[in-house]
Amino acid sequence: MIREMNINDRKDIDEMQFELQKYFSKIDQTHESQPYKDINDAHRYMQKMIDDAKNMDGKIFVAEEKDQIIGFIQGVIIEHRKGEDDFYDLIHNPSKEGWAGLLFVKPEYRGSGTGQQLLNEMKNYFISKNCTSIRLLVLSDNKHAIAVYEKNGFMRHDLEMILKLDNYNKNT
Repeated sequence: MIREMNINDRKDIDEMQFELQKYFSKIDQTHESQPYKDINDAHRYMQKMIDDAKNMDGKIFVAEEKDQIIGFIQGVIIEHRKGEDDFYDLIHNPSKEGWAGLLFVKPEYRGSGTGQQLLNEMKNYFISKNCTSIRLLVLSDNKHAIAVYEKNGFMRHDLEMILKLDNYNKNT
């Protein structure tokens, strides 16, 4: 069952976010993603995601099975109105976009369609709010997530590249 997150889900969501960040830190070849020191870091991060959802007309949905939270998705809405940002107006049309910020399904439930259900719920929410598109960021090394998103019609758009300077030789 997919439903909106409530306060009773918070501990489960924090624990899943802790695991998600641990996973990111393992697959991120740039080492920009670091694991949290403890669950309190995950709690603070999720508080920011909850606040963003409240302040940006967003939602957090959870997947529940047998009274257990097995996954979640967070999303917000960003509206670009003509005249609000001259630079943006030069290269973009006005838009109202959904941003999917986080999607996580517990490992033992992956492949069960839970991620698809969460993504569909968020997509339907964004459609109900008259969004023109959905954007998200995904680590380039997260091949499984990329495949899921492409299967759902997402297209690759921007490519962010990083040059780590901590061991860079200034003479080259």
